[in-house]
Amino acid sequence: MSAHFYARRAAQLLVGLYMLVYLGFICGENMQIEGFWYYLFTGVFEAATIHYAVAKIFGPLLFGRGWCGYACWTAMVLDFLPYRVPVAPRKQIGWIRYITFAGSLIFVSALFFAHVGSIEKIMFWAFIIGNVIYYAVGIILSLAFQDNRAFCKYICPITVFLKPVSYFSLLRIQCDKSKCVSCGKCKKSVSNGC
Repeated sequence: MSAHFYARRAAQLLVGLYMLVYLGFICGENMQIEGFWYYLFTGVFEAATIHYAVAKIFGPLLFGRGWCGYACWTAMVLDFLPYRVPVAPRKQIGWIRYITFAGSLIFVSALFFAHVGSIEKIMFWAFIIGNVIYYAVGIILSLAFQDNRAFCKYICPITVFLKPVSYFSLLRIQCDKSKCVSCGKCKKSVSNGC
């Protein structure tokens, strides 16, 4: 294993645990996409809104989908599974991420339109239950598709923000067509991410 691998794992664990355990469980802030919608609707500039703006909306213009590889707490767990290099070709079910994305927005909107009391408590439980579901689905998909990042590729709602913005990233991997020998390594590298 390379030094880059260990550095990336250390960054994932440190940032992921900070956001999941400290901000999520200890401070009670929903750092999932539901929390972003919630704080956005309330007009409160909390850690979730700052995090989404920096790491997932504007940040990808600079560093692409770096969030996925270096800070995601879902990937932090999934990357311990044995399928770092996908065995099977990519499935054509990425449209599911848009349903997850819309579902999170509809869920939070419904809470506001229904004037539900104690939304903060609901958002905390949504954070806990959402993470349990994400990990369970992620592990099942990883085992089924023999790909640690199957959840990221097919289910993760965050890629709805990340993917289109990262196409304009300043640090995006570029292909010099005059030096290309059609070996496919760049495609494999890109397909291993989200």
